[in-house]
Amino acid sequence: MAAGQQAGVIQRLQLMSTLSTSAPMQLALADYLSSQRYDKHLHSLRRTLEQRKHIFHRAILRAFPDVVRVYYADGSYFLWLELPTHCCATRLYWRALEEGITIAPGRMFAAGEQYRHCFRLNTSRPWDPRSEAAINRLAELVGELIAEGPGA
Repeated sequence: MAAGQQAGVIQRLQLMSTLSTSAPMQLALADYLSSQRYDKHLHSLRRTLEQRKHIFHRAILRAFPDVVRVYYADGSYFLWLELPTHCCATRLYWRALEEGITIAPGRMFAAGEQYRHCFRLNTSRPWDPRSEAAINRLAELVGELIAEGPGA
């Protein structure tokens, strides 16, 4: 954080907030983290997130134009999508945002322009009619962007 003139005030507030942590809460959290319940929770969470990603992946393969490449990496709840190189995922980001759909344009993940035609999609949401509508609308927006040709 670049706090400028407020840096001293923010440092004092941060120090006060870290010095006054509740000991009973810390002990309860330590007990939970060392128990089998936490391991079971993580196992269940991983399974749920993998199932959701799989559903999103299938929906994208059905709805998106064939020229869009989808990368499915194990161990995360994100999909990486690569549009034709003439497309700008930042432009797609703004169009999707107007529709209430969020993506992470590839420019966020590099200092250069090598991922300007890529974006990351979070698949941790439950699959429901709203998710399905968002994927279908995003596919339409991608199709429009591709059709615009070079410079899009």
